[in-house]
Amino acid sequence: MKESSYFKKLENLTFTDDYMFGEVLKDPEICAGLIERLLKIKVDHIEYPELQKSIKPTYESHGVRFDVYVKDSDKVYDIEMQNKDYSEILLRSRYYQSMIDADNLLKGHIYKDLPESFVIFICKNDPFNKGIPCYTFKTSCQETAINDKTDKTVKLFYNASAWDKSDDEELKSLFKFVCCNKAESSFTKTLLERMSLFNKKLTL
Repeated sequence: MKESSYFKKLENLTFTDDYMFGEVLKDPEICAGLIERLLKIKVDHIEYPELQKSIKPTYESHGVRFDVYVKDSDKVYDIEMQNKDYSEILLRSRYYQSMIDADNLLKGHIYKDLPESFVIFICKNDPFNKGIPCYTFKTSCQETAINDKTDKTVKLFYNASAWDKSDDEELKSLFKFVCCNKAESSFTKTLLERMSLFNKKLTL
């Protein structure tokens, strides 16, 4: 029987377990490095990594708790690690996006002030069973191309189990690390070192 992450000993946690995932990404440099590899962009700085950020707009509304919620100067990123249960993942991403918008549009501000936002799910297995490494969802017009307009939202679902199909060596190594816990690139070795460091602190 697979050992539940809720009952794992701390020294047995891997990068895909919520607690370890959050601890590793507390490091702003590692967090920025992960985002840069996933999105192929340059992150100018991380304003704050916020782990397990909770948003609950009203008493009766359904709240959310993000795994890792970070910002740079003009973008917001929610990064989720998902090991199983993909049945409602699209609806979850829709709701998470709405909570990000509610959190970022303060009273008195206009819609133009909304930042570009990314909801990112790193999935250990294929969430849509199509066998590709990444599924990208953006809002588009069904009738005609409108290239100069955007709602500045992107939802990405990475299928780490398709690591061998990725053309990007950094992503291939990252996804293999997620699936097999094997560090073969300098970045994944840094992730493993951070995990080992954290485990050592726990045993002191």
